[in-house]
Amino acid sequence: METIQIDNGQIETYILDKYATLADRSVMQRVGGSVLLCSICIDYENPSNEDFLPLSVQYIEKMYAIGKIPQGFIKKEGKPSDNEILISRLIDRSLRPLFPKGYPYPVQITILVMSYDGKTDICKNAMNLASICLYLSSIPIIPTQILNGVRIVQHDGVLSICETLDNLANSSLDLFVSGVGDAITMIEMQAQKTTRQIDSILHEESNEIPQEKLLDAIRLARIHIANTSECYTKYFQAFTLPKHNYKCDTGLHPLLKNTLQTQYGDSIKQCLISMSKTERQTQINMLIAQIADEQNLEYGLAGRHVHAIKKDIMRAMILKEGKRADGRTPTQIRAIDIESNLLPHTHGSACFTRGQTQALVTCTLGSQNDAQLQESILTQRKHKIFFHYNFPPFSVGEAYPIGASSRRELGHGNLALKAIESNVADTPYTIRLVSEILQSNGSSSMASVCGATLAMLGAGITMHNMVAGIAMGLIYEHADHFVVLSDIMGLEDFDGDMDFKIAGNEKGFSALQLDIKINGISEQVLQRSLQQASEGICHILSLMRAVTITPNYALLPQKESFAVPHGRIAEIIGQGGRVIRDIIARFQVHIELDKEESIVSITANNKDSLQNAKAYILELLRKKERKELPYKSGEVYEGVVRKQIDVGFLVDLPQGGNGLLRAIHVTHGLTIGQCIYVKAITCSHGRVELELANIPQQQEI
Repeated sequence: METIQIDNGQIETYILDKYATLADRSVMQRVGGSVLLCSICIDYENPSNEDFLPLSVQYIEKMYAIGKIPQGFIKKEGKPSDNEILISRLIDRSLRPLFPKGYPYPVQITILVMSYDGKTDICKNAMNLASICLYLSSIPIIPTQILNGVRIVQHDGVLSICETLDNLANSSLDLFVSGVGDAITMIEMQAQKTTRQIDSILHEESNEIPQEKLLDAIRLARIHIANTSECYTKYFQAFTLPKHNYKCDTGLHPLLKNTLQTQYGDSIKQCLISMSKTERQTQINMLIAQIADEQNLEYGLAGRHVHAIKKDIMRAMILKEGKRADGRTPTQIRAIDIESNLLPHTHGSACFTRGQTQALVTCTLGSQNDAQLQESILTQRKHKIFFHYNFPPFSVGEAYPIGASSRRELGHGNLALKAIESNVADTPYTIRLVSEILQSNGSSSMASVCGATLAMLGAGITMHNMVAGIAMGLIYEHADHFVVLSDIMGLEDFDGDMDFKIAGNEKGFSALQLDIKINGISEQVLQRSLQQASEGICHILSLMRAVTITPNYALLPQKESFAVPHGRIAEIIGQGGRVIRDIIARFQVHIELDKEESIVSITANNKDSLQNAKAYILELLRKKERKELPYKSGEVYEGVVRKQIDVGFLVDLPQGGNGLLRAIHVTHGLTIGQCIYVKAITCSHGRVELELANIPQQQEI
């Protein structure tokens, strides 16, 4: 057992070699009342032949960790929640650059949340635990120190390290950074909406973060990461397992590669600079087949060498000539085409095309009842805005059926939501955004951000500021020789060193997501990337603002809220909900009732349905309105017995209305139509309760 105190004073306890000992390595972590168990297993007997790292990360939340039984019929944890998938991706993207190039063995990292105190930052703890477990395992990772993560928040312009999740409340910034030593490997950031009271009025603020403030926050994170790396490494370096030796077989033969580059380098370059992604791929495949035939090579062997040569040529063109495969300069953005409200029966739609990337985004407005409830061990909240990102196979020319949404699609949709969420003004509607990627050649998630902004404006939604997104790339030789690329295409993402998705506007940045393939990036690279991105975003926004956007208000749902007298909501609901169900079915509307404030909110697909439903409710209440009768307790009145009921008699009173004469107050028989004298016992809420008056003459009419 190791107990560690981090530089922010947090006490962490780690238990090694006690639980799940059949794994390559397992570690249990305790921070406060939170307990996590991480295990790593490696399949050394079945190395992968694929050209990517066979790493899988699973972060799993157990409901028993917070003393709850899972909801639903089965009462057992099922498929991963969105939150579990997003945290799994966060850890995966941070750890992936640590593995040596060409590592072939499948690796499974599993993190179980077994107890949660509701306070600690479980995402940061899971990240640190997975990194420590990886460092202690038999995998020969590259860094000599331990990777870790940190969350930075901002209150009233002051940056600080997030100690507990309570620090996120009312923070205008949520910045999560991971790295090892002084090198940054992953960044996720969202500017968060806050409210501020000015002259007794609450004002919403979208809180885009300016470039210099963002760099200050990353510097603060970098210092904490470096200190924590040193602290972790000091405690754990004595417990590492012997590293497994392996031969890095890239499938490339230097002599063959040099021969093919000499003979076919010019032909490969010509394929590379083809303007179309499809044309480029077709020409390269034809060239590979030609080389395989002429050199008497297997097609796969020839293909590996051709693609390696293509990568070298692409990187050399950028580093030495400042020229990209499609002829653009490093800062140049592809041609953009925008269509607004092209779908006639959607509430809002936009098609954003940038080069060969095309996102068709729709905006659908619903009622409060359509909000999405998400429950996890961290929180239970209703989302009034949600974003679905779909990446069908035909978008990249692949021939297989559309299946369930992937982890990547969920991650891209979540990033796009983060980018626009803080800039959506408070609205009575639930908003569903759907991005259909029709073509993809880089930066489809950022095209979705642009399309979402346009689609919401097309649906009449008010935004504090328009938001655009851009993906930045990197070709890195060494610290003094690198090129940052604006608006990268698929080739530059695949063969480059960085994918940095950045969204925002002229005020600053609303969301970031950084992934790298090298060991870490410097502040110089970050600064240049943010500066180029800011220039690109301003250019894209100028084109978006030039588009004429005309919402079809006749098509948009209508919503109106109005007050009714206190205590009358139950009459609108009716016995067992029959009245409100009848209103909803009759007028095809959604109705929300606030019993405490006595407010009725109606949402309808058109104005006529809304007004008809409102008129019906008001007329219903008017008919049922209880009038105060002109009778007083203790006074005697002459009445007529009108009807006998289970509990007594109904007596018509002289000034209208009737009263209840209970059977317990009747000492002799009464007949219908008999004239009697009665005394009012109580008079309230339009009801009068009676007793027989002590007057001898009782006669029949």
